[in-house]
Amino acid sequence: MTIESLLDEIEDILEEGKSVPFTSNLLIDVAEIKRVIEDIRLNMPDELMQARKIASERKEILAAAQNSADEIIAAAHKRAKELVEDHEITKGAESAAADIMAQARTQAGEIVEGARATASELTDQAQKWANDMRTSAGEYVENIVALADESLTNSVNEIRRARQSLRAAAQHKRTDN
Repeated sequence: MTIESLLDEIEDILEEGKSVPFTSNLLIDVAEIKRVIEDIRLNMPDELMQARKIASERKEILAAAQNSADEIIAAAHKRAKELVEDHEITKGAESAAADIMAQARTQAGEIVEGARATASELTDQAQKWANDMRTSAGEYVENIVALADESLTNSVNEIRRARQSLRAAAQHKRTDN
């Protein structure tokens, strides 16, 4: 069950509530509301699991970038070795090897930095999204509980007023007799 469907279920419970006569209040199944709130709490970790998955993907991106950098460096070493082995152009090969190594290191650094930036951005977005979902769900549940509390308080106050009216009427009747 998704949090969205559980919130819809709370709305359904509220819509199915029975009207309290002579008031704008509703009688609702508090146990059912509590059950749905508990289900919401149990389903919250799904968003957290998604955030963990994104963090895991970040590690995979960094590992792939490191592997790519290692392959570039290995290719550069191989190419440099081939150039050095050719004794006629040994000096040129050493210079070319150094250039290739520098380029490979630069490319590897850029790849790793790009992967880190992307992974960090994904992690930040996932954390923000999970926090937003938790905050929204918490606020929604808090509003539902506040409405239920207000409804119950109003009902109790109306019952007290009705009892006072009945007592006053009975007292008035006794004094008339």
